Amino acid sequence: MNQERLNKVRELFDEASNLSVAERELYLNQKCANDLELKKEILSLFNSLGSTKDFLEEPLTIVEQNKSSFTDPYIGKQIGNYLIEGEAGVGGMGIVYTGKRNDKEFEQKVAIKILKHGITSEYLLKRFQIERQTLANLQHQNIARLLDGGRTVDGLPYLVMEFIDGIPITECCNQKKLNIEEKLRLFREVCNAVQYAHQNLIIHRDLKPGNILVTNDGIPKLLDFGIAKLIDEDLVDETEGLTRTGVWHLTPEYASPEQIKGEKITTTSDVYSLGVLLYHILTGTQPYKITNSSPAAISKIITEEKILKPSERITQSSEISSNNQIINQKKLSAHLKGDLDNIILKAMHKDPLRRYVSVEQFSDDIRRHLEGLPVFARADTITYRFSKFIRRHKVGFALFLVGNLLVFISIAAIIYQGNVAAKERDKANIELKKFEEVNNFLLEMLSSADPGVEGKDIKVYDLLDKATEDVNVKLKNHPEIKSAIKQTLGSTYIGLGDYEKAKLLLTESLEANKKLFGLNSKETAKGFHQLGLCYDWIGNYKAADSLYVQGIKIYEKLSDVPPKGMADILNDFGTFVSNLGNQDSAVVIYKKSLDIYGIYNKEKGKKEAITINNIAVSLHKQNKTAEAEKYYLEALELLTNLYGINRPEIGSIYNNLAFIYLDYDNFKAAEEAFEKAYSIKLSTLGDKHPSIGLAMINLGMLYFTSIEYKKAEISLLKSIDFFISNKATKNPFLSLAYYWLGRTYLESNRLIDSENMLRKSISLREEIYTKSHSKIWSSVGELAICLLKQKRYKEAEKLLAESLNFYKNDKNRDIKIISRYTEYSAILYREIGNKSLANFYQTEFEKLKNEPITLR
Repeated sequence: MNQERLNKVRELFDEASNLSVAERELYLNQKCANDLELKKEILSLFNSLGSTKDFLEEPLTIVEQNKSSFTDPYIGKQIGNYLIEGEAGVGGMGIVYTGKRNDKEFEQKVAIKILKHGITSEYLLKRFQIERQTLANLQHQNIARLLDGGRTVDGLPYLVMEFIDGIPITECCNQKKLNIEEKLRLFREVCNAVQYAHQNLIIHRDLKPGNILVTNDGIPKLLDFGIAKLIDEDLVDETEGLTRTGVWHLTPEYASPEQIKGEKITTTSDVYSLGVLLYHILTGTQPYKITNSSPAAISKIITEEKILKPSERITQSSEISSNNQIINQKKLSAHLKGDLDNIILKAMHKDPLRRYVSVEQFSDDIRRHLEGLPVFARADTITYRFSKFIRRHKVGFALFLVGNLLVFISIAAIIYQGNVAAKERDKANIELKKFEEVNNFLLEMLSSADPGVEGKDIKVYDLLDKATEDVNVKLKNHPEIKSAIKQTLGSTYIGLGDYEKAKLLLTESLEANKKLFGLNSKETAKGFHQLGLCYDWIGNYKAADSLYVQGIKIYEKLSDVPPKGMADILNDFGTFVSNLGNQDSAVVIYKKSLDIYGIYNKEKGKKEAITINNIAVSLHKQNKTAEAEKYYLEALELLTNLYGINRPEIGSIYNNLAFIYLDYDNFKAAEEAFEKAYSIKLSTLGDKHPSIGLAMINLGMLYFTSIEYKKAEISLLKSIDFFISNKATKNPFLSLAYYWLGRTYLESNRLIDSENMLRKSISLREEIYTKSHSKIWSSVGELAICLLKQKRYKEAEKLLAESLNFYKNDKNRDIKIISRYTEYSAILYREIGNKSLANFYQTEFEKLKNEPITLR
């Protein structure tokens, strides 16, 4: 190729690089109308960028067979401190050589990657420079290290890499005949490397077996960051341009749908590719059968075709039976069915938002599977959680069955005991009938959770909705049972954050109880209690107060000795009073609750532990940190002795202890406590419970407090994705996540993002709470600060004044928030030139600094 033609190729290649695939075709047809060979040469360069046989991928034996007869000018020559010994691999854009260090300092075998002669366009030079910068930022035991770099005497850029003497991970698994557990543990090491790259703001974008070699020692090494994307905002513009040209810088079989479509690439794109890799490792074949190499056909397959479950692919694959005779297909299929199917399919979801939010979460789910714990990917069915529980608690489950059998036997004994009065016998018959009806109803609910029914899993939310529909029809002749179940369902919806459904069911149950049992009955008192709790969560404090008080008055009338229900309602009423800011009264109410529990229980149990925890919360709000810690630890010890570590209440106490450690500025201890809380709640409540999302928010708050805004953002985004993917879009915890993410962006000076999140928080909180709720005004106040920083003074002044006025008149009088808004009021008026008001608010702020701060 002469210099004139070479220049022409470079010129047309650079121009075509900035066009989409369709536009590029038209452009080259026009420019190369009289020279089809020229068009062919240029297209070959584009094709090489998407070649599956990229620089370091080809095994050395294959490269040796493909060597051409000409003598390579670099072999035997020295570049920098390195002597080139031979050719290791050839790609469309560059050549990789084997070499060794040759400066007599020490011996070291290396791989040297040099850009090819003749194609050094600005576009390709930029890609090469990005790869060098990418590798320079990475130091990990499972990533091939960059040792050196520079330019050859004739100006070509080169990289000197750690030489990896290994084979692709898929070949390693086959050659060493690794079992499933060994493959999963090896794969998790790869995940560690990719997660490390993500933490260093780098997305690989081309994860495939040829880019993951396993050494003789069994150590996987991640290679080839030639098309990696830098997440760092300062470098985004430079690297994003490379993805908008329409060129497929990827291996289609392992590329995510968004990569194929040319859409935004995120870390979840690497999650997808890792899912494909795990699919290949476990089944021995790829998830898609790509026989047509046209871009349109490939795109259709990857973006639209349904993925066959790995367990099903095993039984249908002729490749498996012919190439791996030692594998028992049915046994392997059975092992993959369930958790591993779901883990892989979640990682490979077409929608990036439905995948694992990080490689770390993907890897951790595999760990949970290996340890026999419920996995995040599994749909939250009762039968699934139940089967996991039985496997881990066989003795406990047996005792549970015996305990229920004893209930039936005891009631039957009462019925048939000859010396029991007829009236008592009739009463017992009613109780037995009630027990059987409730039992049958619940059994029917459980059976509908069977994954085999209608070919799909039924989620807990669906199950509750179905039960709500059925209860009026199937129990219409049993009003007492119907009312009891409505109350149970209503209480369950409170726990799930669906307060409207809870309110409807609990109101119906309360009205039914009044008619069935009369106003002054324990059933009616409990109805007032549960409905009061619902209004409490909604934030309608006036209604909640009235309902709580009515319930307490009924319990007081029932007998001289307060019933157990009185202790329960007092515990929740104490929390209500605490949230209104009256901690002294709350502690008195909690202690009265403990006294009543003491009448019935010789030893303290779960309910006492919960009340002790609540006393600690009130003490903590009074800045009595050491005393609060003492109560938390007492509650923790009590519950741990009763149940062991795996109880959701224990997770809540660890969560509360984390805030104690934050008071002590012990961020490490706080982080450990939050993570423990998350782990316990995940294993006990499942991956769909609102507490899991709250645990993610709390971690985000921790990172925010410790000024680790990137970590805070990741954790808070995970929590938002959690609530949205679980259709809990009205949950108050989601508004909390928006609020803290808004504040995180505010402190990171990402003001538009901050405004967006804070407005979402306000909008959702206005739907959930009454207009006078402090949570609405905390979001409004932060939005005012955000607008102030954007120099939108008129909007900021109005909202800041309204927020400050609310908190000054609020009976809780949160000094910390009042101080913050007062300080920013001074800043606002200083910036707009109103010295009088600026001085006034600055003086107010100085006074507030001396007032004690109540922790919230």
